[in-house]
Amino acid sequence: MSFLLHFIFIAAFLLIYIIAIIILKPFRLHRKRPVSTIFIKASYLIYLACFMLMAYLILFFSATAEPSEDVDEERILNALTVFSVLAFFIPNIGIMIRRRIGSWRVSYNYLITALNIIISAGLIWFIIDLPWQFK
Repeated sequence: MSFLLHFIFIAAFLLIYIIAIIILKPFRLHRKRPVSTIFIKASYLIYLACFMLMAYLILFFSATAEPSEDVDEERILNALTVFSVLAFFIPNIGIMIRRRIGSWRVSYNYLITALNIIISAGLIWFIIDLPWQFK
């Protein structure tokens, strides 16, 4: 039963990723701004893969950090929670409103690319830093 649940979630995440590739069309070049467009699309796809990996690990594995009453650890946990929520919204909103940006679109694409890369690096750090264990 557990294998089936893992399989269903992996298939669903792959389907979401494939749909994102189909909608974004990452290999379609823009005439006026080809480089910045490729960067924003590629960085979004990298972010999406990192976010879905983190979601999969949170769903099926548990972090084995020992409970502590240390205030600093609680602040770090709260910061990671806020980061996770922002990591969900910022790249998705950034990729959705990119077509509404007019004159400064190239700068916008590079700004959102940088944010996507920073958030992806943060997600990778979060995944690597916690000791995961199978439930």
